Amino acid sequence: MKRLILATLAGALSLSINAQTIRPDFLKAGDKVAILSPSYQMKSDAAINRACEVLKEWGLQPVMGEHTNIADRVGMGSEKADHYAGTDEQKVSDMLAALRDPEIKAIICTRGGYGAMRLLDMIPSSEFSEHPKWIVGYSDITAVHAATLKAGVMSVHGNMCGAIGRKAGPQQDDLLLKDLLFGILPRYEIVADSLNTLGNATGKLVGGNFITFSVLCGSDYDMLAGDEDIILFIEEVEESMHAIDRMFQTLRIHGALSHVKGIIFGDFTDCGNDLPYESVNEMMSYYTRELGIPVAFGFPAGHDSVNLPLIEGATVSLDVRSDGVTISIEGN
Repeated sequence: MKRLILATLAGALSLSINAQTIRPDFLKAGDKVAILSPSYQMKSDAAINRACEVLKEWGLQPVMGEHTNIADRVGMGSEKADHYAGTDEQKVSDMLAALRDPEIKAIICTRGGYGAMRLLDMIPSSEFSEHPKWIVGYSDITAVHAATLKAGVMSVHGNMCGAIGRKAGPQQDDLLLKDLLFGILPRYEIVADSLNTLGNATGKLVGGNFITFSVLCGSDYDMLAGDEDIILFIEEVEESMHAIDRMFQTLRIHGALSHVKGIIFGDFTDCGNDLPYESVNEMMSYYTRELGIPVAFGFPAGHDSVNLPLIEGATVSLDVRSDGVTISIEGN
């Protein structure tokens, strides 16, 4: 696996959390998990079916939402469909049904794209806090993570149906996702990067897809709001350097970085090279070095070939040294 050495820790039931953060129950064999599409529709059902077979191998029972992966044809001709998987109202209906069903123990999204943000103010925060369940996804599902964080509930930034089981044989990120959902928490060791800023910090992990959470800055769903110490995770795909620069300046101007005690940069996949930097990482290193906090580059998570799971809302320790980086979810 690129850039990575990792160890898996047992004793996950002692997960250290902020007193105000709800940790959903870890899964056990036989549990039902809902398969939902809060954003774009999958191009075919093959990936969903493949992921469901993997979940069954894990001992789980996948349950499709009523409107999962249907095409949104509202207001369109029957042969023309939008990118979205159903209407906003249908997506909300599926989410509420899964949250309120006591037999459903987790929700795994099919894919990202766009659309989840449109649902945020349609789902009361109390639905997440009164029915805490692991919600798994990345990319545009970062908007859903923002909603769960607002409700004070942890969620999982990790592979969705489009990625689970996409390669033959067991994949390490899939296995780590399984372990995490069943209560075995990872500690990650990654190699040193010349752009890193050394230091160590502990805080609540928040973040994900940069364009998705940066536009929420200043809203009720601002992931960086509050007075808690934060470890910020950032990844992006198919955005220009200009756009990524704008996202970072948005956070800075809003004062959103005031409680950030450390930053973990994941993958910047297929991003542009339209400013005079060798890479997005070099540009972000230029902007973050003046913050005086530990910064780690090269964590394998996001839209590249490996997407290691993280827990949004959990307390995370970041140790950036000259010989490598340790990222661990704190246990007592």
